[in-house]
This record gives sequence, structure tokens and C-alpha cells, in this order.
Amino acid sequence: MNRPTRHFLLAAHAALLVTLSAAAQPVDQRDLDKLGSDDIELVTDARPDILDVIGNPGLSVGDRLQAAGQLVEPVRSLIASDDELREVNGLLLAGALVTPDAMELIETGFESDKPGVRYTATRALRNTFAILGSQRTPSLQAQEISRQIKTLGEVLRHDPDPYVSEGAARALVAAANMADPRLNPIAQRAFSELALGTADRMQSLGDLPEDQHLGIIRIAMVTNFNLRKILQDRKRNLDNKHVIGAASVAGDSLAYAYSRFQNAGRKLEAIDPSERDTLAQLVGTSELVVYFARARLERQPDRTSLREAFASGKDRDFNRGILALIGKSGVLCNPPFGLEADRFVPSGG
Repeated sequence: MNRPTRHFLLAAHAALLVTLSAAAQPVDQRDLDKLGSDDIELVTDARPDILDVIGNPGLSVGDRLQAAGQLVEPVRSLIASDDELREVNGLLLAGALVTPDAMELIETGFESDKPGVRYTATRALRNTFAILGSQRTPSLQAQEISRQIKTLGEVLRHDPDPYVSEGAARALVAAANMADPRLNPIAQRAFSELALGTADRMQSLGDLPEDQHLGIIRIAMVTNFNLRKILQDRKRNLDNKHVIGAASVAGDSLAYAYSRFQNAGRKLEAIDPSERDTLAQLVGTSELVVYFARARLERQPDRTSLREAFASGKDRDFNRGILALIGKSGVLCNPPFGLEADRFVPSGG
């Protein structure tokens, strides 16, 4: 073999190795280059292609860690940029990585003074839990997942923007819906954080001006709707204390509706029509949570028709029916629930 031919073959072999090495990387180098661009349109353009790769729950843990090795630093730079669009893109990518490094990056999003960034951090964790629940081998340890659930519970309780708190509630819903039996204890913890965090938020309504109530009511409706779905699914294992926690937030929601009824002189038609529609939805989702919580703890609970009574303006039926659930002698203040007698109706009802 002459020298030129040998040099040509060596160069071809080296080029082949580079090509094979690039092909072995989960994330295309061209997309990585776009992430580092000063042009936000290129960054945004790269995100869907990258998410197609890392957002796949079937991606092996090895490939996921390799993708994280490619992405963590570019994503870190995006999140640290102080440019909201870049931060949002970075957080959405971090949410699909599902690795410990990615969780740390998402946590920095909750420190932002921008509500949009904090909300995106909740959305990122929602995506994390959706992927995690479908993985063959979970790529996060239980301790790490539990830490994120605790963080979301704090955001749900304390973020000054109800929209961000609602995002935290929706992320906890995703965690509570993780169906992998190996993750059941963590899913139950998320269920509990969702219920108790929303209950705390509902109990804070008395300290807020009325024009801020609607955002919290939206959170309660999201929470009650999803708690009911999980309670209704008898394939889902739930400890009794978590069932009682779900009933407690439903009780707090009913108590709020009852307080608005009392403020209107116990005349449903005296409540503003737009508020009445919202309250009717809140009453409907809440009474279903109570029913399915009772179905978990009792043999044959009675059905209630609180929403129907509320929507049709039947003052006496509504008053009697709601106190049968949340009054001093009501279902929720007696075994098997045993919640405080004056929690829902200060006078006991």
C-alpha cells in the first residue's frame, strides 16, 4: 500500500469514527448548536426536535443520561440567562430530561420573580412526572421525586400568584396519577399534598379581598375534579388518611360556598349570577369527592344533590343538604372522617 493511499484510508476511518460517534449521541449536534444561538427563534426551533428524543418514556436510562450530558450545560445557560423566553425554553427541556441535574435546574425556576417562569417550572415538573410514570425503569430515585412533590406543595400553598399555584396543583395531579406500582407510595404522597395544600389555600380565603377569590376557587375545582377521579378508581390504593385528606378539601370548598350563601341572606337567587355558576361547579365537584371518599370508607353512602339544589335555587334543600355534610353533626365531622366540628361552619351548623 503506497503512502497516499494509506493516508486516505486513515482519514476516511477517522471521519467514519466521528460520524459514528455523532450518530451515537441521542441529541443531534445541530440542535445543540441552535440552543447556544443568540437567535431565540433558533432556540425555539430546536426545542421540539429535542423533546421528541428526551420526552420519550421508552428512552433507556443510559441514553437519557447521555442526553443529559449533552444538554445540562446548554439548558443551564438558558435558565440563567434572565431572558424570559430563554428561561422558559430551558425549563421545558429540563422537565423532559428526568434526571437529578435537571431537577436542580427546575428548582431554580421557582426562585424567579417572574410568574411566567415559576409557572413554567411547575409545567416542567408536570412533564417530568408524566414521563416518569411511564418509564420501564424510573430514572429518578424516590427521595428525589419526594423532594419535588414537597416543593410543589409549598408553591401550591404560598405562591402569591394563583396561576402559579394552579400550575403546582396540576403538577401534583400528574404525580398522583403515576400508575407504576413501584411509585405508588410517592403517588399517594402527591395525592395528599394536592389535597392538603389546596385545603390550606382555601382556608386562607378569609384573609384575601374578594377580587382574588376566583383564582383560588379555580385551584379547588381542579383539585376536587382530579381527587374524585382517583378516588373513583378502585384499582388505586389509597391509605385512609389520604382519603380523609381529600374529603377535608372538599369540605372546605363546600364551606366556602355555604359562606357565600349565608352572606346572601341564605337566598341563592341573591348571589350574582356569574358567581352562582362558579359556585355551582364548585359544589358539584366537592360533593362528588365526599361521596367517593365515603365509598372508600363506608359500605353504602347516600348520594347527595347539592349542586342541583344550588343551581335551581332551592334554598332550604341546599341548606339542609350541605349541613348534613359539613355541619357539627354532619358526615365529615363524625367517624370515619372525624374532622373538627367547627372547621367548616364556625357555629357548628
